[in-house]
Amino acid sequence: MTASAARAGTGVVPASTSWTSADRGFVLGLDTSCQTANCPQLVRTLDGGASWTRVRTPALSVPETDRLRVLFANDSAGLVTDGEQLFATSSGGARWEPSGIKGTVGALGFDGAGFLAVIYDGTSSRLFHRDLWSGSWQPVPGVEVKGQASGSIAPGHVSLTTIGVESRYWTRSPAGWLEEPAPCTEFSATRLGTAGPDRLALCSSDPGFGTMTKELRQAVGGGPFETVGVAPREGITTGFAVSPEAVLVAATGRDWSFVHRGPGEKWGTPLTLGGPPLEDLAFSDARHATLVRGGPGQEFAEVHRSDDAGLTWKILSV
Repeated sequence: MTASAARAGTGVVPASTSWTSADRGFVLGLDTSCQTANCPQLVRTLDGGASWTRVRTPALSVPETDRLRVLFANDSAGLVTDGEQLFATSSGGARWEPSGIKGTVGALGFDGAGFLAVIYDGTSSRLFHRDLWSGSWQPVPGVEVKGQASGSIAPGHVSLTTIGVESRYWTRSPAGWLEEPAPCTEFSATRLGTAGPDRLALCSSDPGFGTMTKELRQAVGGGPFETVGVAPREGITTGFAVSPEAVLVAATGRDWSFVHRGPGEKWGTPLTLGGPPLEDLAFSDARHATLVRGGPGQEFAEVHRSDDAGLTWKILSV
């Protein structure tokens, strides 16, 4: 399973990160020790980034337009993709299984019932499901829109939006996936989050020169979505993460990147950095959050971490 272990300094240029707890996480990137300089490599940490171990990595391509992405639901079950290929593991990376699905890989997610992925087959965008531990990927009946949709997945709910055409939304119930009124219009990019029994959505619309409206909506305990706050307009939205402690929004515009923090009437912007976008913004628990700044071929390729629900951030060496 492992080829080598090292203190921080693996030679892997981060492209994507996923954490299952405050101390346990994965980074997928490009291996600078590879002779072709185009070798995707996955590494993991069990001690908050103090040390990293290389993990067996499937034969991913280096995407020209999309980016490498990793997502783990727990220490054993995870996904990696290059935008066209999708692989799953239930052994922490010791073995990988190809999805067998042909198409462009969009949003990835998971909940207690399994992994979820949005796949565009050239005609429609559909939601696929796979058990966390084994089995094949299967389309979820009815969760589909025509065209290439921007999807968002959070525990218990999914949205598929073709901007300017339609925005559709489904929630999981004991009876399966049920369509409900969408939290955002077809003119908004939808990003979903879940905190306890509440469902949240960030509706980003009206993009200007490096700015856009970011409306936070919340459905309390299964009720209808209502607007509960508006994040600062600075930046085009690139990330959204929620926990019981805070709501975080990553955004990029005019050569600057931001993390805005709310919710409610008083929003702040605790992180402002020059340069490339902030991706993979996510909480691993109520107070610990991570993100990737930039990536291979960009001015910066860094993993940033917060231990106080987004108030302060530090760089993790990889």
